[in-house]
Amino acid sequence: MTNKIQMLPGAEKIKEAYRLSLLAEKIDIVCLTEFYEDTVGSFFDKEYAPKLYDGTRSTREILPDSPDNREYALKKSKMNQTRFISGQAESDVLIFDETVVMISYDPKSPYALVIADENLVKGLKTQFEQLWERLK
Repeated sequence: MTNKIQMLPGAEKIKEAYRLSLLAEKIDIVCLTEFYEDTVGSFFDKEYAPKLYDGTRSTREILPDSPDNREYALKKSKMNQTRFISGQAESDVLIFDETVVMISYDPKSPYALVIADENLVKGLKTQFEQLWERLK
């Protein structure tokens, strides 16, 4: 990536950003959205989740604390850890390798930001680690 930050507007570009994460062996995720289907349709269930949880990568996910999410977490392997947080927002953050993807599910203008700036990525990794530890 030549630019340190790229904005990818629209559903198809958001899907591209998620697919980029599948190249990583380890992904940290803060998924606070509930209505992703309104933007990306069945993409998660049909394409992304089967590849994300295919046993080739580890994940740590922070999800909104709900009965559905707790049930979902029980179905995951030990490679895929989940912790829960109060609150919800129509956004996701994926942290992998030397990249951060931030997704806004704004219904009027959804987009993904792909960040490869070393300082921003390092800072966001530190923030995720601190949040992960506090959510034990």
